[in-house]
Amino acid sequence: MPPIDVLLRKGNQGFNNPVAEVAAFSRRKENECPIARTQYTRFYLTTNNKSETKIPSPSEEIVSYKALGNVDHPQLVQFTTSPFEAETEITGHIMAHLGVSRSGIPGQNSPSDMDIFVTLRHFDVQGKEIFYTGSMGDPVPVVKGWLRVSLRKVNENHPRHRAYLPYREYRKANVQDAEAGKVCPVDIELWPTNGIVGKGNTLALEVSSRDTQGTGIFGHYDPDDRSVFATICCRFKPNTDMDY
Repeated sequence: MPPIDVLLRKGNQGFNNPVAEVAAFSRRKENECPIARTQYTRFYLTTNNKSETKIPSPSEEIVSYKALGNVDHPQLVQFTTSPFEAETEITGHIMAHLGVSRSGIPGQNSPSDMDIFVTLRHFDVQGKEIFYTGSMGDPVPVVKGWLRVSLRKVNENHPRHRAYLPYREYRKANVQDAEAGKVCPVDIELWPTNGIVGKGNTLALEVSSRDTQGTGIFGHYDPDDRSVFATICCRFKPNTDMDY
């Protein structure tokens, strides 16, 4: 008996509706995880808020947003793919590679760190987001990931390191400040996931400096830990990519 059981999330069944999910979501057995026949695909981010599989022209332009901002309405940027030409399965690991930098607000203390929160969202042909069921029965997007930039160091020589799954040791000696105005390359792991993107549907990669919709009760709200990032402006260069 193959050891891996994959649930294939297909269509828009709403959320917290187990009857509809059981009827629409099929299961498949696999021999390994990640699946050996996975075709990892790069999507390149552009300054017009698009995410395309073609490599864009070289550019030094940036996309920026204010960190934190309003708690209920955090500022963010979102990059959307072209409509998928055929039904496509996304199963396994996703990694976002970004070049990020920070700038302080004049007259205020400038923090030495920042947080990056990444969300992958799925939209149908009408532009309506497709939600899935979270652990608390709440509506959630396809998947999320996050990274504190000072903990970005990756050990590429470790046997567990993969291009789609960066390996970090999180040692004190590996902490690296995010210097103001300096672009830092970061690899942000999104949790392993599954979803069937229907023909004509789109995916959107959302980048923010705090939790956004779909976090539920598992948010990053500690006032002592999070308040130090209130004055950061986050920027990142285009032509970066995400893999799935």
